Amino acid sequence: MVDRELLDDEALDDEADEGGDDVDAAVDDDARPAWERMPKVLPTILPGPVSWPTVFGRNAPLECELGFGRPHFLLERAVEVPDHDIVGIEWKGRWPRAVHEKQKKGLYGNVRAIHGNAWLLFGALFAPASLDLVVLNFPDPWWKSKHHKRRIVSDTFAAQIASRLKPGGHLLIQTDVATLLEEELARFEAQPSLRNTAGAGRLATKKPLTASSHREKRCRKDGVPIFRAWLVRT
Repeated sequence: MVDRELLDDEALDDEADEGGDDVDAAVDDDARPAWERMPKVLPTILPGPVSWPTVFGRNAPLECELGFGRPHFLLERAVEVPDHDIVGIEWKGRWPRAVHEKQKKGLYGNVRAIHGNAWLLFGALFAPASLDLVVLNFPDPWWKSKHHKRRIVSDTFAAQIASRLKPGGHLLIQTDVATLLEEELARFEAQPSLRNTAGAGRLATKKPLTASSHREKRCRKDGVPIFRAWLVRT
């Protein structure tokens, strides 16, 4: 059973900031929980796709949020679908640690928060046709032209995401940068196995999931438009 807990910015920041982004070298390694003693997860240490039923101790629909940042969406989604298992991957260590701190209290047992590079990890962690949902919430737009290559959705990564979705599985993309969604949508719609539920090149007409990311809440508060696409694997 997953319990609801207040998700406020100060609580998340306080929990994440214990020790900062770097592990406190003064703390005895042996005294740390196992997750604190682990390095960033790298695909080279994985012999093959993870057996998620073994990790979670059950067979359940499986979801992944890529680059979850402040874990508002991740944890709200976990409460909304306690019968689903959810994996979040995030490059900044403070946010996986914020999730781990909450899990020490016995909360969010259907979540695994992983500290690592989603580009490298995603294909290694998940077998083809294993995911029911993939979520991209407000990915970094990397505004400078010379940094565009760092945007998370490349043609190769789009193909990999499509391959990891089950037939009937969904992909949600949300952003407040219209041009970024245009670019990402074109890459995903180029995948033969993905179909835009609203029609080619069109935005989702309504919010398909209830959970909201930190950025989405801020956009709503400030009156900033949010652009969404909802795709399905055929």
